[in-house]
Amino acid sequence: MATILVADDESPIVALLRDLLESEGHTVLAAHNGQEALALARGEHPDLVLSDVMMPLLDGVQLARMLREEPVTPGLVVILMSAAQPPDLQAVGAAAFLAKPFDLDAVNRLVARHLAG
Repeated sequence: MATILVADDESPIVALLRDLLESEGHTVLAAHNGQEALALARGEHPDLVLSDVMMPLLDGVQLARMLREEPVTPGLVVILMSAAQPPDLQAVGAAAFLAKPFDLDAVNRLVARHLAG
């Protein structure tokens, strides 16, 4: 299956998504801020990133932009999550937006669709 990086500053959200995605057979990397997520993405080359928009040190929008510009991660699929209004996905280089609170089945469908290309 795929390697998925989950970036969220709320530990319960990270744990929930880890359990969900691992139950689907994916390997999950966890980050609790944008800088940690950027370092993991650079070093581990995940297949997909699920990132909260509002995080300390580097927010999800900045993370998506930086990943799009990285030589080692230019085609990396980034899905942003937030309870706030979605950003302009095309402008930041994100593939999709997931509104919080989210439905777990919707997360699985969205991840599967983007991993399938």
